[in-house]
Amino acid sequence: VAGHLKKKMKIEKEDDVAMYDEEEGKDGGAAAQSTQREIIIPKEGFAAIKERMDHRDALRERLIKTCRDGQKAAKQAIFALHRGDSAHALKLLNQCEKCVANDLMPILHEEPNLRGGSFSGVMEEYVEGMLFYTWLQPTRNGDGNNDNGGSELPSGRILMHDELKLPVSPEEYLGGLCDLSGEIGRYAVARGTKRDRDAVKVCLDTNRSMYMALKMIGRLPGNCNKKVNALSKSVEKLERVMYELSLMEMTGRREFASSMEDETAAAEGNEKGED
Repeated sequence: VAGHLKKKMKIEKEDDVAMYDEEEGKDGGAAAQSTQREIIIPKEGFAAIKERMDHRDALRERLIKTCRDGQKAAKQAIFALHRGDSAHALKLLNQCEKCVANDLMPILHEEPNLRGGSFSGVMEEYVEGMLFYTWLQPTRNGDGNNDNGGSELPSGRILMHDELKLPVSPEEYLGGLCDLSGEIGRYAVARGTKRDRDAVKVCLDTNRSMYMALKMIGRLPGNCNKKVNALSKSVEKLERVMYELSLMEMTGRREFASSMEDETAAAEGNEKGED
């Protein structure tokens, strides 16, 4: 009898376990189905994200292509200034301004994150062109001390950030300011070949002043630190140009030679390529 009772109790226990497992299986399956329904993301949401990304890519491509037109106009304006064609240079700079204001700024208003890269390159080139144009505006040197009997010296005036027509960021302004030193150096060599010592001195004073101002700022953004190093070398080269001109005056030597002449020749080659 005792054995029969034990056997009956064992069977009843096994039946209870089986019933419990079956109920657990049902509950677990329902929970899994409920979780699966919860993690499904509507296709409409992903379609909207893809549409937004595609639209941003299209805006980016349009901005890059348009930036080429604005940057080319600013570069050609700088070349025109080296040729002494200020009127054409101003026309090209105005063309660059219209390109930025009418074609590029609307894209940035829609996608502000696209401001860097190509757009900043256009703005730096524009800043460089406007600064060079203003710096070159002549002041009459009537003392007649130069061999050419007196020349129109550059005013040496540097436009400040808030004097520009376009909304230039501080980083873009500083980048264009650093690049200006290279154009001033090339102009100095051109004037040195004409033995225009006063004009070369204006160039040296300007680059030296820019270098000291930038060093006072301290930590500079982006790649401005590399540009400041180039500015420092430009100051050294202009000092050598002034020294060579002084030697020419003392010795009567008529040939002018400077290491910066190679840079001027390279710039002229780039100009022909751009044209």
